[in-house]
Amino acid sequence: MTSKEAPTDWALQYYHQQMHDRKTRSCTNWFHPSVIASCLAVVGRVIVGPLALFLLFVATKYLSDAPVLIKSNASLFSFTEKDLSMAGGCTGCLGPCKITLLKLSLFNDKAFVSAPAFGAIVGQPPTESLYNFSSLSSDVLALGEVLDGDGAICHSGINEWGSTTVMATSTPQQILNIVSMLNIGVSLQTQRELELAVERGDECKATWTIFGTARLFLYLTGAGNGEFGKIPAATFSVFPEVTECRPDVDVVYTNSKLALATGGEDLLAKVPDVLTLFPYGFTSSMGQVSRTVPATNTKYGASTVLEPLLQAYYGGCRVREVNTTGVYIEDTCDVSKHWATYGLMVQSPDDIPLCSTKDVCIHNYFNSQWEGLVGVDPENPDRVALYLNTFRSRYGDSVGINVLPGIVVMQMLLMGVVSLYQVMSHRRSVLLTQIWAYRCQNGRMQIVYLAQITYHFYYNSDLYMLGLATGTLTGESIANLTCCFFAFSYSLVNMVKARSGDQRLDRHFRLIWEAMQLGVTLCVGLILLTVQRTPLVAILTKNAEILRKTSTRGAKYCGLNDSCILFTYNMPSVVVILSLALGVTTVIVSFIAKLLTSSVNGTNSTNLTSDSKVAAAGISAKKKTMYQDNSATLDELTSFERNCIGGQFSKLFQDCDDIAYVSYNGKKCITAEALLLTGYLYHGEHIYQATSVLLLLVARLVPRRMLRTFNVLLLRWRVDPQEGTLTHPLSCTWYTASAENHRLGMATPIS
Repeated sequence: MTSKEAPTDWALQYYHQQMHDRKTRSCTNWFHPSVIASCLAVVGRVIVGPLALFLLFVATKYLSDAPVLIKSNASLFSFTEKDLSMAGGCTGCLGPCKITLLKLSLFNDKAFVSAPAFGAIVGQPPTESLYNFSSLSSDVLALGEVLDGDGAICHSGINEWGSTTVMATSTPQQILNIVSMLNIGVSLQTQRELELAVERGDECKATWTIFGTARLFLYLTGAGNGEFGKIPAATFSVFPEVTECRPDVDVVYTNSKLALATGGEDLLAKVPDVLTLFPYGFTSSMGQVSRTVPATNTKYGASTVLEPLLQAYYGGCRVREVNTTGVYIEDTCDVSKHWATYGLMVQSPDDIPLCSTKDVCIHNYFNSQWEGLVGVDPENPDRVALYLNTFRSRYGDSVGINVLPGIVVMQMLLMGVVSLYQVMSHRRSVLLTQIWAYRCQNGRMQIVYLAQITYHFYYNSDLYMLGLATGTLTGESIANLTCCFFAFSYSLVNMVKARSGDQRLDRHFRLIWEAMQLGVTLCVGLILLTVQRTPLVAILTKNAEILRKTSTRGAKYCGLNDSCILFTYNMPSVVVILSLALGVTTVIVSFIAKLLTSSVNGTNSTNLTSDSKVAAAGISAKKKTMYQDNSATLDELTSFERNCIGGQFSKLFQDCDDIAYVSYNGKKCITAEALLLTGYLYHGEHIYQATSVLLLLVARLVPRRMLRTFNVLLLRWRVDPQEGTLTHPLSCTWYTASAENHRLGMATPIS
């Protein structure tokens, strides 16, 4: 506002004094900590925040079809050693090792067994009286006794997943002895891996396991149509408990024979996507998937591990190659006519979804060779605990994102910008920034923001927890969580602060809390982006219980899903703790800043002396000293106090006596900062309440003729151009008030 636009003596003289003060102000003031904090607060709320939100709305699919969890076309592949989300076991399955050897003898010179026959024998409990050991040689029985004496873990039966399994866990040498004595039909590669494990036992210490169970296979239902049927069959695998201890064996198979001629047709030219996720132990047109995968948090610190190979079978024999000529198998294997009727059978990955109690699932396609750590449960000696080392390709259900957090943050930022325009359009100062921060943090909308975000958190808590625990959140979900944290923590701390005692400006806290929002929100967003594709296992180990449908509680919570996760603490509980911790940190920092900063006498933006200049009055409410200026007393109220707030300003704010009054033109005046702090604004030639000014801003965007249809009355107080006093409240219509000069009036002291 120029001097030509402010022809009043009262405002004109004050305007010139302000201009003189700005010219004489030292440039070093810009490097004061409070000035830097003010700049950070304003930049964060007015520039960085709106820009980030604009990019989220425009540069992403946030407002269109963004999902909460990654879809199948962006599935996440990972290796997890001792995957706690796939922890299980078998109760009542431990028994003498000769029972396990008897069951493993089903694979004598075979790699493939009928699932019903396997289940009928292996599913029996490990009780000696139920079995006939006459088919086992004395050497095998002696081996069983040796295994028992060496502490080998031998168990069989139906485990907690409902699968029929047989397992023997011991040293590599003992597993090699089992394979050789039972003449189990292992592949040449597995044989060589065991031999190297025995030779290099000191380099990577780990027990080994031979494991038999039924697995799912896909077979072609018609030539060249790419359609597959499903059939279970029992096979076995041999693996170390620590995956990184598997030797890297490069075996070239030269001896193979043609088992099925296809006459130029490639049976695997067209396959489902699930058959392209993992490496296979034969050559085909499906494409080579590397079995070397990155690994983290391994027992011996390896950066990569070797993934086990899935297999394909024809006529009960392992397949070595599939091409346009036909299907090639191991030359030492005889084709079974029964299995040959199914044609080429390719081992399928297992889809085991991990679901929340609200029926949102993470689909996990696992390498179905199933390897892991086997041990006796210390809390239940009759139970074998199994922690799987999983290779999985993971994606989530298609769940549309909820844009409520983004809308709430947009509301908060918009109100912050409007409030900044209202408070600081007159001039800039640290004190005005503190007042702006106070108004942002104590607006009546804080409870609305908190309610909206709490509602969103409550109904989406399991979804966010599940996504963080499995590393399947999309970028839009990360942005949503960041918005949630900002809105929730900001509004919660503001609500707690507003109800913690008497109304106070508490200027150090306001500015520090506002300035912290930029750094804290950026840190939260960066941390979430960093761990976006990293499963946070601690959520499952410390804050969740995995329930199986076969258990009593699982039947209650899991619905139709085989398993589900029940979280102990939900997302709002976690964010409340973090928010209060931030609030306490801010209180401590502001207290330290208050001790280190000398008290400010007078307004930051006004430091004039003499009758023609503005001088701080510096009244102390505690000492009840009298205001001495032209025989005025403390009990005398300014026109603003009489006509607007109906009492002494110090009764509203307990810590603002040093900024409340000034002496201007020989009169006791309320400062412009105090007036703005109470929620009143200068607009044209009048003083309005802040809510009324919002309506006047809206009126600038609406044709004035339309305002006639709204019967809205506004209150305003006219500023006397000569005396600087306020009239009694005057009412006028919205339409009439909109005709006033829309420029915010000059902020002057009011006598």
